[in-house]
Amino acid sequence: MTRQLGRANQPAERACVNCGEAVQGQANSRHRGPDIAWFVHCHPCADLVGDQMEPVDLLPDDSGAEAYRCRDCGTHRVCRTGWRTRCHVCLDDRSAGLALAAGERLLSRLPLEPALADQVHRFASLAAADAIPARVAAEFQAAIAFGEELDRCRRDGWADLVGDVHGLPWYGARQGTSSHGTWGVHARCGSWQRLRDRACPKCPPEPGDRSFAALRDTSYLLYLVRHRGVLKFGVGGARRVRQHLLAGAEVVEVVEGRHADVIAAEAILKRQKREAAVPLGIWRTWRMPASFGAGTEVVRADVRIRLADVLTAGRDVTDRFAR
Repeated sequence: MTRQLGRANQPAERACVNCGEAVQGQANSRHRGPDIAWFVHCHPCADLVGDQMEPVDLLPDDSGAEAYRCRDCGTHRVCRTGWRTRCHVCLDDRSAGLALAAGERLLSRLPLEPALADQVHRFASLAAADAIPARVAAEFQAAIAFGEELDRCRRDGWADLVGDVHGLPWYGARQGTSSHGTWGVHARCGSWQRLRDRACPKCPPEPGDRSFAALRDTSYLLYLVRHRGVLKFGVGGARRVRQHLLAGAEVVEVVEGRHADVIAAEAILKRQKREAAVPLGIWRTWRMPASFGAGTEVVRADVRIRLADVLTAGRDVTDRFAR
């Protein structure tokens, strides 16, 4: 990605968004690094994330876009072919100033919001009494913002959403409408498509629409299913869980909770289990269920996962899906 929009609340046109260092000239010139993920970078910050993302073969050849996965946390991002991008969530050792501001704002809320404080501590794998670094708090905020953005597009019948959110990871929220789009697999026809109006051009339209703000306090599911040598966790409605079961998976645990808490719990799980993720090249050879899609949130079966540990205010509804 190679563009920066001029906004009053963004850094000066010639300042690195990641560290704040002043830069001069055009992008990718002697005194200024290549623009990445829509924003200006200095050379050291650009070099630091040069190999952060690995390409994954998901999108159609004629899509004009590529999907990438963060080598550290496993988060996916879409980028226009030939442009540069970076992880929606991960900051780095040079991140400073603006890049940490979202984390500092979040930390200021924690004394008055113990439930949120508990979520951030779990995300950071810290004890309740431990201090939370501003960088980790900023990454939590970015992970939640990204989860919310994808969930605005998520609906029954679509899976494995990947997208591009202008402003992450530095702002903790979307900062502009420019985007390389959100893509997903339409379960009915099995094709990867860009979700524009959420209607599949190959299939009849399905009714219903969702708003994350309206859903924030409604019930939602965090699920864990097993198939052969892997586990898959995710979020969704009852239909999503049953898709996995009909495809041959076995239910392990399903917890129902407040929609916003479920999104946070998924972000915590992704962070905690990132090192146990099954590489795409391996799990594809195991002929996983089609409902597992691109293999997101798939870990080895010997990894210990207990959903109630990350969705502490949830209600176990596993029996609802017992065969």
